[in-house]
Amino acid sequence: MDCQDTAEPYLPCVYKKDAEIPFAPDGNYPFISHSVIKVKGISGRFQGLKCVQKTIIDPTETDEFLLGKKRRKLVQEAKILHLARHHHVVQLIHTYFVDSTEDQIHFSIVMDRADANLHDYLKPKNPPKERWFGCLVNAISHIHLLGIRHRDVKPSNILIKGDKPLLADFGISQMGLGKTLPTTYEHRNAARTREYCAPEVDRGSTRGRSADIFSLGAVFLEMLLAYSYPDGFKELQRVLESPSHNGASYAKHIDEVHAWITKKVHLVGWQYEVLCLCKKMLHQDRLQRPDAANIELDISSLLTTDESMACRCAKNLALSENDKLVVACRERSGDAVKQALNEGANPNATSAIHFAAAALQCAARSGSEPVVQFLLENGADVNIKDENEQTALHGASGQGHTRIVRMLLDSGADTEAEDLDGNIALDFAERRHHCGVASLLDSFFERND
Repeated sequence: MDCQDTAEPYLPCVYKKDAEIPFAPDGNYPFISHSVIKVKGISGRFQGLKCVQKTIIDPTETDEFLLGKKRRKLVQEAKILHLARHHHVVQLIHTYFVDSTEDQIHFSIVMDRADANLHDYLKPKNPPKERWFGCLVNAISHIHLLGIRHRDVKPSNILIKGDKPLLADFGISQMGLGKTLPTTYEHRNAARTREYCAPEVDRGSTRGRSADIFSLGAVFLEMLLAYSYPDGFKELQRVLESPSHNGASYAKHIDEVHAWITKKVHLVGWQYEVLCLCKKMLHQDRLQRPDAANIELDISSLLTTDESMACRCAKNLALSENDKLVVACRERSGDAVKQALNEGANPNATSAIHFAAAALQCAARSGSEPVVQFLLENGADVNIKDENEQTALHGASGQGHTRIVRMLLDSGADTEAEDLDGNIALDFAERRHHCGVASLLDSFFERND
């Protein structure tokens, strides 16, 4: 089979030499950054496509296990982009390894090419479209529903193709392997990631969905100012900067930002309502921020001149029965789980969503004992792994669900199963200080020694 005919674009081809690669640099100066270039398809089904190519280069491990682990992580992060497919997410076209050198891993990700990024629209003469607020929160709501966090929401990671905004560079931005790449489109005065990160992230905490909401709130504020109060956009930049910190930062100056909004920004109509949303999204306390679904509802209820601000683009991709089963497990809905199984869902199918997890893993993580029990009684494999090679026992242990951990152990869960990072369930429990779960797992080990 031709490598180009791979069914899923996140499944990488392996090319032995550059001449086999179906893409070539496009134009006399194709470089967008030192590691991102414009390319065009030159053969097969890619012929004539205009794309961008991002390349990750990492020194090759001599240890075969570590080498395989690095490769799996690279593929895993590209897979996130594919699983998040949506009309407001940049399209993944192709991935491949080049095995022409022995001293490094060479992994490339090819994506659809955009015309610009949001930075180009934060200007008085070229402001963002009103409907982009609805489009962007629709995209964030979509990926959050799938269990995916963006982790790096900022203007340079919001591409514009035609008049449509596209989320880009999530997943890939958190690889932590070798030389990762800054963005997909060249822009002037690139914003540093730190500028838009949430206060808890700035302090070193994990980037969760609420951190995405904070960053989106910062982006929304800048879009609103560019549209309604251009002079305020410049004033905001001065508020964000400080002699004591390198570069601008919402996290470092969030109190000053709120004070400045109250004192200086006076809007009416839908613009006032969006400003109020921005203030909620930029709350210092992550637990006080609204979730994406509620923000989308609020945005959708607003009217501009005579139209709703709801995203009116193509509908989201329909979920398969297997995907519906996973969503039902995440939402702890026993009736929806039973309905999905009755309509043909496979309890052991790894879903196209939520990190390619199976139903049991999602139910175990969400803490639904009845759903876990029902799945185990209906043929769910207690040791099935997701794309991170984690089992339901990993998830339940990490969340501190002692009763579910016991149910899984009684059903034959493998306590020594390792994930991609070599962690077992006990590691998850101990790291998060779930003493009851750790004691249960320890006692299980002792009984089986």
